[in-house]
Amino acid sequence: MVDNRTVPTQDKPATRTERQRERTRRQLLDAGRTLIASKGVPGLRIQEITEQADIALGSFYNYFPSKEEFLEAVITESLSDLASATISDVDDSTDPAEVVTLASLRVIRLAYTEPDFARLIVNIGHSEALFGAAMHPHARVAVERGVASGRFEIADLEVLLTTVIGAAFALIREILDGRHNDHAERAFARHILAMLGLTPAEAKAVVTKVAKSERS
Repeated sequence: MVDNRTVPTQDKPATRTERQRERTRRQLLDAGRTLIASKGVPGLRIQEITEQADIALGSFYNYFPSKEEFLEAVITESLSDLASATISDVDDSTDPAEVVTLASLRVIRLAYTEPDFARLIVNIGHSEALFGAAMHPHARVAVERGVASGRFEIADLEVLLTTVIGAAFALIREILDGRHNDHAERAFARHILAMLGLTPAEAKAVVTKVAKSERS
């Protein structure tokens, strides 16, 4: 009798060539992020990117078909790295409310600390979709962890994620437009915690604690 069940397979280890390609691609992305932070997006040239990465100009197109697709990769991977470092790589004993708060503070704070990169995030084509794709999986992990532990109480996970991610994108844009004062990220984090079921007093205490630890 033939067993038609799919047998799980392990991913094959990356070859030396694949590892080298990934390193080169990462060098290009890091160079782009550095140049955007120091010079902004307008006038950014591919030759500057390859020079910063110490890679031959022609090699750029082996990794990215166009400058537009390169900038999209800078956005999605930079945001994903930020969210992953904050949300996915934490100890299971960490209060889920503190994890969500830290992620909220760091993402919104980009509008203050890296305005050129933040402008790229909100102004590039289909920017909101890119932002959502980068944030969604990590935000899901953080919220599900809090729900499983009993720390969060929500009505609908997908509605919540859509609301939170959309609000973060909108707030970044409005901060860049000068419509909010300093520390809007703290008010944002308190609102998010309230949506997750914390009382106003609990939300304020958590945000104050996390913001203080970030400064120290």
